[in-house]
Amino acid sequence: MRVSCCFCVLLLAFYTPIGRRHTDQQSAPIKATLCELAEHPEQYAGKMVTVHASEMGKDFWIEDFTNRSCSSWTQVIVVYPDQIKPAPGFDLVRDDAFNKFLEEVRNGKNVEATYEGRFDVAYVWRDHKRISVGTDKGYGKKQEYGARIVLRSISEVVARPRYHK
Repeated sequence: MRVSCCFCVLLLAFYTPIGRRHTDQQSAPIKATLCELAEHPEQYAGKMVTVHASEMGKDFWIEDFTNRSCSSWTQVIVVYPDQIKPAPGFDLVRDDAFNKFLEEVRNGKNVEATYEGRFDVAYVWRDHKRISVGTDKGYGKKQEYGARIVLRSISEVVARPRYHK
């Protein structure tokens, strides 16, 4: 009896870190571009992603302005976790990078950053046709955005002057 109890304690001691490491790997965000999210929305829907993009102002939508042609497209809005129901199960990290981001946006700068959060998708555009992907009709006030990122954190914030024509 004593030997089997010791074995159980040893097994738990080794199993817990391995199990924890496995969970951490599952929750690691997937690095993607906005084009990849639009081209393969089913692959990313409901998963944690990181996307490098520019904040575009109105409604906090983002764009990555790559020269690569993309077969699909959708506007992506960024929302805070406390703005959606049901709650996503994580909170927004309000650290120095987040504060820098807010300050630079308020100062009217063109702000690029890496956004990490859960990707939700309702529809994408392909060949001039709207293709429904999820059960939602869209996101934003008038459901004009086909996808959203429920923000967990912001990093790699770079601000530049905004040039007006």
